[in-house]
Parts: sequence; structure tokens; C-alpha cells
Amino acid sequence: MFRPDSNSDRTDYGNILMPPKGYKLESAVGTTYSLDLEALTSVAVCLGLSEEADSRLMQNPICMLNALQKVSDRLILFCEAGQIKVPSKPTALSILLEKIVVEVALPKDKGVGRYPAFHPKTWMLSYINSEGDRKYRFVVMSRNLTFDRSWDISFAMDSSKKVRQKRKSAPICNFLEYLARNVNKQCIDYLKKRNLIRKMMKEIKDISFSLDSKVFGENFEILPLGIGEKAYKIENDKLFCTQKGNADSTFNELVIMSPFLSGSVIADFNLSDRALSECSRTIITRRSELGKLRECDVNNFTIYTLKDEIIDGEDEISDESSDKRKQDIHAKIYLRRKYADVDLYLGSMNASYSAINKNVEMMVKLSTKNKHLNGERFLDDIFCGNADDTKNPFEQVTIESAIDDTADINRNILEDKIKYLCRTKKIAYISKDESNTDRYNIKIEFSGIDTDENIMISPINSKRKHILSEYVEFLDMDILQLSEFYKVEIKSGDTVLNRIIMIPTIGFPDNRENIVVNSVIGDKVSFIEYISLVLGDDYILSMIEGKQIRESGMFRKKSGIMPAIYEKMLRVAVTEPEKIKDIGYVLKMVNDSEIIPDEFRRLYKTFCSTLKLRIQ
Repeated sequence: MFRPDSNSDRTDYGNILMPPKGYKLESAVGTTYSLDLEALTSVAVCLGLSEEADSRLMQNPICMLNALQKVSDRLILFCEAGQIKVPSKPTALSILLEKIVVEVALPKDKGVGRYPAFHPKTWMLSYINSEGDRKYRFVVMSRNLTFDRSWDISFAMDSSKKVRQKRKSAPICNFLEYLARNVNKQCIDYLKKRNLIRKMMKEIKDISFSLDSKVFGENFEILPLGIGEKAYKIENDKLFCTQKGNADSTFNELVIMSPFLSGSVIADFNLSDRALSECSRTIITRRSELGKLRECDVNNFTIYTLKDEIIDGEDEISDESSDKRKQDIHAKIYLRRKYADVDLYLGSMNASYSAINKNVEMMVKLSTKNKHLNGERFLDDIFCGNADDTKNPFEQVTIESAIDDTADINRNILEDKIKYLCRTKKIAYISKDESNTDRYNIKIEFSGIDTDENIMISPINSKRKHILSEYVEFLDMDILQLSEFYKVEIKSGDTVLNRIIMIPTIGFPDNRENIVVNSVIGDKVSFIEYISLVLGDDYILSMIEGKQIRESGMFRKKSGIMPAIYEKMLRVAVTEPEKIKDIGYVLKMVNDSEIIPDEFRRLYKTFCSTLKLRIQ
């Protein structure tokens, strides 16, 4: 179940979200703490095209346009404000992601003087088939929507008509209700987003989910944290309840896997009066966290971290530094056994004070018996056998093994600056350049912010940078440089932080999306390849077809290619008429008759009329 060396225990992010066979995506609501826009595009490929997002697909802008066109009105992705990674190669297609992403900036907690984090990693997905039957999937992860190499955990379950336990779905609805409240009026298409979420809430209320598990049966509980009155009260949970003398808080075995820790939280788990006979306690964490612990807080624990050869085993180069991209644990797992009863908690919550008491998080609790799972079996899986086996990727350590975290301290200072900037009232205005009506000017207003020479800002698709101040202007900009996404670079000594922030914008040209599409569908070859992607049964084969068309010059022979396209449209119109409707998106966006012949437009109109499809 948890073996890192077993292919059957490992899974792919995209495969978790992929529609069941015979179904397609109807709507999806996802959450993440940090976000890579390129990873979000990969998810769009998986959801929109039901294809694995391999390198061939991701390098083809026509494929990505097709995927984003399919999901942009069906997909909403919430993330922590200020935690969007700067793309390695920003493109015009990044603009289409604005309709998908919603940043969440929680207000500062005055009691602790910190910003709580929006930290859940979840998906709620709705799929539909040609007969109108719907299936739903709920996913809880510890993994952010990035290309990070760290070790994570995931959990997914589908709706089922074989069980009747819809009351267990209520916490999912409560979480969706919280998300709907966090779509503010400054978001693009905010009413559509709220309506999509509320429609999903309405449907989920009458849906039962099933584990269908030999180990856990149907013993699960969804635990949303930090969402207000309807949040799970984790302080009353038997694992996290620290009230002295509470018999429910005792255990025989405890295993905690958490990349980040607070000494006070571990000290509570370390209390002697929580231990039953022959009690064992284990922490699996990152070496950098050991400095937060005192010997008296962990003297009842055995501590493990990943071996250096595992952490340093990644040869890829990080986009933000010249160092190797390291990997470490990022999974959040808590296993508690009391006599024969075992509870397993999975999700986004670290064993830290902020995670447990302040952040928005999502966990799932699974219950079983000792005969199916316990701490010893779990550790055997994670260690790939005995703890002292050479195959074990972990090693036992002490708190004296802590490494210097000075760089992390500096980075945290810059992170706080990003958080403050994201919570500053700001707005951007776009106007046409007076000397050239094809060019534009951007004026950004940051309310009450001081000029800071250590912070630079620039539009996502522009290399121009300006020092952050209350008023910032970018003049003579191309239409494809207009976006709600802005790059922010913050420096402090040798430490540099690069992030994307979103700024609500007024005055976007009505034809901006048209120009984006025209930048991809720029000639007849591209148009034919797009049609091939839409109509093809196999997208990868369609890509090969497109390449062959380019190399052979067949696209120039109208008598050779166009009849083949018409014939394919006829076949698809009978079995999958919705694909004919999808073509209308590009026809609406591209008006050049040299790219899309008038003959094709007339044919398309006839198809829509015959099939009674509303023309885009």
C-alpha cells in the first residue's frame, strides 16, 4: 500500500484525475497551496483530452490550445496568493489560464501575527457520458500542483450507487461552500465560477462515495479544517486532543510522517500519559526540521529522515538556482493504533501549530483493524522491509543531526513580503496608446505601498521591469503582453524569490483571446492540425498526421486534404456530435479566410443546422 519501490503503490497525478472510460469531464474544482502554471496546463490536457500529458503533447501549442479551450469554463483551481511559480517559458497561452486560477489571501491572524495559509490539496470532479450518466470523484493529496520531485501521498474515491452514505459527503459540500465564498467579485467570470461550484454542491448532497476497500471497508471521514463554523473540530479528535487525563488520547502505536514540524505539537504527542503498554512512537521528517525539536520533546520517539543519496539523487537543474533539484518527503500521514483499532489520517496537514490551528487544510481519516494495518506494517512498507535493510531509503537520526536553515529563514522573510503584497489593495487599468492604437498602456495602483527598490514587477509575457511603488506604468505594450499575471522578483542579499501574482484588471481589449488563438492557429496547416486533434480518435496519432501533412505538402492540395476532413466530420457527427460543436470555438476566434476557407465555414454551418447545435 505504501511501498516506494512498488509500481503498484505509485501513481501519476494526471491518471488520478483522468475521466473513467466512456466519460468526459463536466466540471472540476481543485485546490493547491503552490501552483506551477505549466503543471496546470498538463492537468488541462489530462482532463480535456483524456490523454497523459507527455512531452510530445506539452510541446504542441495546438494540443494545449485544444485542451484549454475544452476545460477553461469547466475548471476552477484555487491556490495560495503569492505561491504561483514563474513559468520557465511563458507563452500567450498563459493568458487562457487566468479564467481558471483563483488566488486565496487569508487575513493576518492578529493573535499570532502571521498569515494563515490556504493549504488544501483536493479535487472534486464531475464526469458525464453520452447518455447523461454522471460519476463523481473526490481526491485528497499532500501534493501541490507543481513538478516537485518530493514523495507525496494521494487518496481518491468515486461515487457509487451501491452504497447509501450520502451524509458522509456533507463535509465536501461544506468545503465547496467555503470555496464559493472565496471567489470574489474581482475574479474573471466570478458569477460563472460561483454557479459552477454551487451546482456541484447541489449534486454532491445526494451522492454517496465508496472506498470499496478490503482494508478499510467503508470507514472514512472527510475532515476540512479552517473553513469556519462548518470546519472539522480537530481539537476534539482523539489523536489531536491534548487534554490531560483524556483516555481517548492514548495509543499503543503512533507514526507521524510530516515534512514540517512544530516542537509544541510533537511535545504533545510525546507526553508519557498518552502511552499504553509497549507503546512505540515514530517520526519521519526532513533533516532541516530537527533543529525545531528539543530532546525532552522527542525522547519517546524514534526519528527517521531520508538518506542523503535519496535527497540528492535528482540530476535535474532547478529553474531558480544552479543547485540540483533535491527531493525529500512531502507526504503528511498519521497512523494511530489503540488496541485493535487503527486510524489513518492522510492529506495536507503538517504536524505544525499553524497547520492544526490556523490554516485551511483537508484531511481524510480511514479506520480499520490491527489485523489489516498497524504501525509496524506501515513502517515495513515505507522502509521497503526491515529498518536496517540496505534497501531502506530512510535512516535513523537524532536531533543533533539537524542542518543549518539560515537560507530558509531569509526565504521566509521574503515570503512574508509576498504575502503582504498579495493582501495589498491593487488594481490595473489598460488603455490604448494614443500614438498607436495597436499598442497599449498599463497603469497599476498599489494602495498605500512604499517604493521598494528590492522588489521588481513585470507583466508575465514581458521582459520590462519596474521598481515596485504605489503607481507603476508599462507603456507601448503588445496585446499579448496584457494579462492579470505579473512576475514579482524580491531580493534580500543573495536570496532571490520569483513569483507570479494576479492583479485585477480593467480594460482588456475584447479581441485579446482572439489574438491568442490566432498566435497558435496562424496558417492553414495549423488549422488542419487543430481539426485533426478535435476529430481524431487518438490524439497522438492525430499529431503524427499533422506532422506528415506538414512534411508532404498535402495541405496545399485542397482536393486531397479537405475531402478527408469532411469525411471524418461526417463520421464523428453521427457518434460524437459535441466534437463538431467544439470546432466552432476556433471558427469564432479566427476570421482570416486564408486560414479557414469560407467553404469550410458554410459546411460547418450546415452541420450545426442539421444536428441542431447552437453555433458558437
